[in-house]
Amino acid sequence: MFFPERMQRIRFLVHGSVKEKVVKKLHELGAVQVTDYRQNLSKKEWGELLEAHPVSPDARKITTQLMSVARLLDVFSMVDPEEEEGFFKQMFSPSPPEKIPVEDTSGEKLFEEVSSVVSSVESEVSDPLDGLERMGAEKSDLAAQKEAFERIKSIDIPLNALGEGSFVNAIFGIAPKKDFRPLMDEIEKAANSTFFFSESGISESETGLLVVCLVSDADEVSACLRKWDVERINPGAFKGTPSESISEIDKKLAVIDLEQNKCRDKISTAAGQWRKKLKALRELLVIERERAEVHSSFAKTGTVTAIEGWVTKKQSAKIEQETESCCDGLAAVKVTEPDAPAEKLPVKLDNPGILKHFELLVKLYASPKYDEIDPTVLIFPSFLFFFGLMITDAMYGFMTLLLGIFILRGGGRYYSLHRSAGILLSLGGASTVVLGALTGGWFGNLATDYLGMKFLNSLIVINPMVDVSLFLLFAIGVGLLHLNLGIVVGIIKNIRNSDVSGALKHVWIFFLEISLAFYYFGVTIPALIFAVPALLLLLYAEKGMALFGVTGLLGDSLSYARLMALGLVSFGLAVAINALAKMVFGISYVGWLIAILILIGGHLFSFVLNLMGAFAHGIRLHFVEFFGKFYSGGGDEFDTFRIKRKITEIK
Repeated sequence: MFFPERMQRIRFLVHGSVKEKVVKKLHELGAVQVTDYRQNLSKKEWGELLEAHPVSPDARKITTQLMSVARLLDVFSMVDPEEEEGFFKQMFSPSPPEKIPVEDTSGEKLFEEVSSVVSSVESEVSDPLDGLERMGAEKSDLAAQKEAFERIKSIDIPLNALGEGSFVNAIFGIAPKKDFRPLMDEIEKAANSTFFFSESGISESETGLLVVCLVSDADEVSACLRKWDVERINPGAFKGTPSESISEIDKKLAVIDLEQNKCRDKISTAAGQWRKKLKALRELLVIERERAEVHSSFAKTGTVTAIEGWVTKKQSAKIEQETESCCDGLAAVKVTEPDAPAEKLPVKLDNPGILKHFELLVKLYASPKYDEIDPTVLIFPSFLFFFGLMITDAMYGFMTLLLGIFILRGGGRYYSLHRSAGILLSLGGASTVVLGALTGGWFGNLATDYLGMKFLNSLIVINPMVDVSLFLLFAIGVGLLHLNLGIVVGIIKNIRNSDVSGALKHVWIFFLEISLAFYYFGVTIPALIFAVPALLLLLYAEKGMALFGVTGLLGDSLSYARLMALGLVSFGLAVAINALAKMVFGISYVGWLIAILILIGGHLFSFVLNLMGAFAHGIRLHFVEFFGKFYSGGGDEFDTFRIKRKITEIK
């Protein structure tokens, strides 16, 4: 609980005939972090005995099949997307995670099943999918054509008259309104004076231009039009007027929509039949790929495969027994104490019960190193106390408690992160209820001053709005105790590591505190006696930076004043909301309604604001002030070779 779990080195020598059995067993047990044996092969004594194990020949086949399955699932998602749960539903009322029962299939049997299913699905969706793609392109062309015709529908011109004929070429285009006489002059030169030019207003900003010229002059005339930014209208295969052609396009689009819907229905039917199967096969292939890829971390001789990794001391005997029993004596397992420096050992935290969920707060900073004290058990009580003290309102505490319970009964049933968040909020809410009652916060002064619940005042130990100085001293006193705990833990850590100078680094603070305590009570001589070793130890620890050591301690201590500041803000904001509601309550007819809205909206806003502030500043006091006395973090988490099933379960 106070330190990460103890690790041991585990090594396997496995005959090639049972190698896959051992890999599968290790994957199912999920208790060994496989390390890369290739790091040892650079050493001469290892390089002469072993060689790098090749990647499994199944790896490429698995990748190809995964791509095929993913492509079909993408088609289903595009045509018939699954409904996704929103944030609040997933948090408070999620549907049970989908679980698809499957056979424990692997290897060639799995590959054959995937090939069979993919072929069946492709035979059902390939034609409708091709139809959708073809009709989609056709629909896009018709839409573009319709958009062009919409711009010239006011012009009554037969579209079949446009384009190139036997002798003349009729060109119709659109350009911004301007003086086109210079353009006519250019066309006259290009067409050798044999042309027809007409312009018609089609909108407030655009003009339609019709140019008819000999076929032999069409290229030069087109170049002139491009120079003048004339957008040429292509009539395509349409023959009627623009308005008639638009009606014709609409009919064609309606037919395409019907055909597309038929194709989508076919794909949706296939999705209903095959989607779950494909999702299950995808997960089985991912599991198989993990087993194939882990081979690259092994080493081998002619017939023997060498595997090494890390295992917790609690699990080592079980892993040894399970591995040897699964391969009829064709594997040898050896477990030894760690053969690597502590900083290279993986870290697995070992906290029971509720403490497990507070590991989340520690990991927000960094996991401890293997030989470092795990601060989870230390952060558990202090974070809850700081959280409640900074909110200091029992009703906000009840709201936090209910929020945590709702999350636990919602997403907490299925998701570990939601469960941890629910427990943190529930315990934080309970702490806030207690501390809020002791400081007299019940939606500020709403319950006591407005609703007549004066009996609640009997619970008050300290009133933040009245005893401000006392509240400040209490906050700083709590901070000093917290810092002292961190210093003691740091001393223990340094003594364990035989670091005498590190252990003495902050001892001067204890002597200084004792000296100040005697001075506060007017006992001068003991104060001076303890001040001397405080000064000497300070100079020893900080040397030329002694002044900064003192100012650093002062800054760390005063930082805990935020406990008082946020507590006052919480109470003061609630009081202000209540006063504002009282001011509008007397308005005729609607005053009571406005007051209720102010109370609900104001306290909800205050609750959210204080909840975020209490969490952020509670974490900050631990990460900056507390951890700075003993904790560095930076450990690598214990990452086992294990099956990660999300949607499948073995029948």
